[in-house]
Amino acid sequence: MSSTSTSWNGGRLVFPSVITNEGNGYNPSNGIFTAPISGMYVFFVNVQSYSTQHIYVDIVLNGSTKVRTMAYSYNNNDSYESGPNLAVLNIQKGDAVWIKRHSGSGYYHNGPITTFSGFLIHM
Repeated sequence: MSSTSTSWNGGRLVFPSVITNEGNGYNPSNGIFTAPISGMYVFFVNVQSYSTQHIYVDIVLNGSTKVRTMAYSYNNNDSYESGPNLAVLNIQKGDAVWIKRHSGSGYYHNGPITTFSGFLIHM
């Protein structure tokens, strides 16, 4: 992420800052990874809550939630909790993977801390 949000209520989390995009499968304009080839992929998401807010996000394949993670502050001070999760998915060329908001609204950015990553492990 390239910014913090205290009121995000969108459906898809878009990650506009891209470090590596081998094969150009990730679109930083809409937040969707489209598989350039079929294979076994690993996808990882880490979401950092903003202050005392909470956020739940899903790794989604073609509209179907595969895993969920959450970052939730359990006390009333600024605790900025982290929620990581990953999914190993067998996907076909052209399948789409993205991060979707399940609930909550606040995520934090301080360098690369709320992130989405993926890589091919086997064709």
